[in-house]
Order: sequence, then C-alpha cells, then structure tokens
Amino acid sequence: MIILFTAVFLIVHALFVLSLTSKKVDLPENWLFTVNGYSVTEEEFQFYAQEQRAVTADYFFRTYGAQVDEGFWTRQYGDQHETPSEYIKKSAMTALLNTKHEQFIADERGIDPYKSFDELKSDMEEENRKRATMEDSGDTYYGLPQFDLYQYMQYLSGARWPDLVETQVKQTKMSDAELQVEYATRSAEYVRMADELTVSLAASGQAKEEKVLSRLDISKEDNESLKFWESLATASVGETVVGKYLDEDVVATLKSKPEITKLKLEEVKDSLIYGRADSDLRALIANTDKLKIKYNGNRFRELIVN
Repeated sequence: MIILFTAVFLIVHALFVLSLTSKKVDLPENWLFTVNGYSVTEEEFQFYAQEQRAVTADYFFRTYGAQVDEGFWTRQYGDQHETPSEYIKKSAMTALLNTKHEQFIADERGIDPYKSFDELKSDMEEENRKRATMEDSGDTYYGLPQFDLYQYMQYLSGARWPDLVETQVKQTKMSDAELQVEYATRSAEYVRMADELTVSLAASGQAKEEKVLSRLDISKEDNESLKFWESLATASVGETVVGKYLDEDVVATLKSKPEITKLKLEEVKDSLIYGRADSDLRALIANTDKLKIKYNGNRFRELIVN
C-alpha cells in the first residue's frame, strides 16, 4: 500500500510540475516577459506602445515643449532625465497589464476564455471575413464593417463587460447604511420628470401655438428630439429653446415647468449596487500588483520604443 501510494504521489507530482512548466516550454523565442505565465512578445508589446505614442508626445510637449524629431524618443528631458522611450514603455505596460488582468478575470469567472495575442489577431481576421460576407449579402450585423486590432479588442471588452459586472455584483456588498449614504450623495441624479410639458411652439416660418409635448411621442433613436425635450424640461418658465423636434426645425417657449419627482431609495437600489460593482471592478482590474511578471533577461530593459 505504501509503495502504491508513493507511486501515485510521484505521478501526480510529476503531472503537476509538468503543468507548471508547460507554458515555459511553449514560450516563443522572441518573448520579452510573461504575465502569470503567459508570454508577451515584442510584437504584442509594440502594439500597446503604438497606442501610447500620441499621449507620450503630448506629455513631453506640454511638460518640456518638446517636438517629435529624429532624436526625440531617446533624448533626456528635465531634471528627472525623462526619456520618451521609457515613458511610453511604462504607459504601454500599464495598458497591457490592465487588459491582461481583465482577460484573466473573465477567464477565471467562466465568461470568456483567455486568448493569446496571436489568437486574438486570428479571431479578428475571421470576424472581418464574416462581416465582409454579410456586407456583400446584405445581412444585418452590428458595429463596424471591419475592425483593426485595437477596435476588435475594445469590441470584445465591451461585449463581456456586462457579464463581468454581473459577477461583480455578487461580490459587492453594500449595507443599508452604505446605500443610504450613496443615495444621499447622488439623489440629485435620481429624479423622474413628467412625461408632458406645455410650450408655445412654432415650426420654422410659422406662428407660435400653445401645445402639449409628450416625451412618449419621441422614439429612443430620435436623439435630436430627445435633446430638444431635455433642454425644455430643464429650462426656466418663459425661456425659449431652439432645436429640432420630430424632424422639424422649431422654436419653443416653456409655458409651465414640468413636475420633477424624486425617486425613492428602493427604486434606485439596483442602480446604486450595479454602479458600485462597476466601480469596484474597474479598481480591481487597475490593481495589477499581484500579477506575476517574469522578464526574459535584459530584453525588455534594452528595448527602445520609438
């Protein structure tokens, strides 16, 4: 029995060690570092760096009046001897770690499996092919007809975010006292305006007539009419608003202030909890201190980004 137990233990231990080292075996030759065991190549890191170029150039222009020229990226600026190349590396690392952390959390919570950089590129190309086919055949799709990689990653993040928030709600605990404090702080946001208001309204070139405008007559897609309505609803009695209402250019003077009702805590409780969960999730993702980073010698330190 002891011999059998020992043999089983050794086999299990060997499999465990193999699982720990398998990622290392699969590391590509050009890896810069790993995050929780997953490799990041120079190509992937440069992708994040390119997204930080404009931010970096703007920072050095505002701080030092620096212009992007031939020696810009390696030149030292200020008393701290800042270089744009190191600044952009730090910014890119922050963006990369935040993205990785969101992917890890989505994977851990069973929402979306972790995908490598190459897998994401392959998936994007496949998605673009599908959309091109749908475009040719006249089928309906939502969003852009074609993605670049940054747009595709934003698309994926946006698609999984509601599910991430939903899982976070289960971990976000708000006591009655916390809800009361949050409600008191944000109660001005939680009001319900009347669905009707009275105005003196005229279309372009016509005389004004007193009319009752109903919010319910405006479709959710008619942003111009909704904007016009909100302007009137927040105006003072006697104030005139110019805009577009139900596809007509109009001018309207508010005759009576719409009734505003303060929503009760019970009516907005879920909104408060989901708002806190969203905030907690963003803070969790931004806290990347516990991610394990292993560098491939001096490759990352010696990398010059420009």
